[in-house]
Amino acid sequence: MSGEPEQTPERPTPAFGTLLPMRDLAFSMLSLLIETAAGNLHSEAPPRDAAPDLREARCAIDAANALLASVKPILENEATLAIEGMLTQLQIEYVRSLSKTR
Repeated sequence: MSGEPEQTPERPTPAFGTLLPMRDLAFSMLSLLIETAAGNLHSEAPPRDAAPDLREARCAIDAANALLASVKPILENEATLAIEGMLTQLQIEYVRSLSKTR
């Protein structure tokens, strides 16, 4: 009780040059691709009234599907199911957006 803040155990931050486990890196990359696809479909970036960028969304969806196929064996089952569910929703939304432009 010396007046110093109580220290809680934390996960050590990887040092520069330390490799992340492939499982963590793959999940992060998949998450980023999904976020990019969703952003392009929803057109959340200014200007908000802009049309969805279907070309960019399609590229991000295709890249996420390709990456998922190659890293699926190292991902945890719950993570795989979550990613697959999000990709399915994005693909449905992509088709809906595509049909609106035709």
